[in-house]
Amino acid sequence: YRSRHESLIAVSNAEFYENKLVIFPAAGVDSDAAGISLTLLPQALYDRGRTRTNKGEAQAVARAVVEHAGRTPHLSLGVAAFSVAQRDLIEVEVEMLRRQNTDVDAFFTAHPNEPFFVKNLENIQGDERDVMFISIGYGRNESGKIAKAFGPLNRDGGHRRLNVLITRAKLAMRVFSNFKADELELDSGAKHGVRALKN
Repeated sequence: YRSRHESLIAVSNAEFYENKLVIFPAAGVDSDAAGISLTLLPQALYDRGRTRTNKGEAQAVARAVVEHAGRTPHLSLGVAAFSVAQRDLIEVEVEMLRRQNTDVDAFFTAHPNEPFFVKNLENIQGDERDVMFISIGYGRNESGKIAKAFGPLNRDGGHRRLNVLITRAKLAMRVFSNFKADELELDSGAKHGVRALKN
């Protein structure tokens, strides 16, 4: 009911709803309905051993938040990270950039009914925003390998959390990742949540 672009429900439709979802016929008319996109950050590495964060990705998300606040302040925005550690780092990076770009401050109080947020995957529930940024955080590490650990998605029921997450956006969803789907090799025992993420 909230999707205004076909691509925003395509994965959930295929993975969880047997392709029974349809969007309203008028959907996609809105010039801001950009659907789903990927911001690929191959140099931003997941620090699996120490901080369990992806600093480069957090910085890219923070820059995108400030750009959004400056260019499209009329659209509400939410940011979701796959882990609490990544969420916390994004909050720090956004705060640092806000101090350097005080001209965009008005945006952060401009949507009282849909205020800006940064949340982790497990806290996204019932939220909807015009635009969602998703920071996967996990992925390629210093050794160049893509770890197949994706936090809550590796647990039973992880696919439900992913479904909730990827259906929050009304107009656009931008995914930040350091790998592409075809680089994620899964075996037959991979959890539904991880397979859905790849798709």
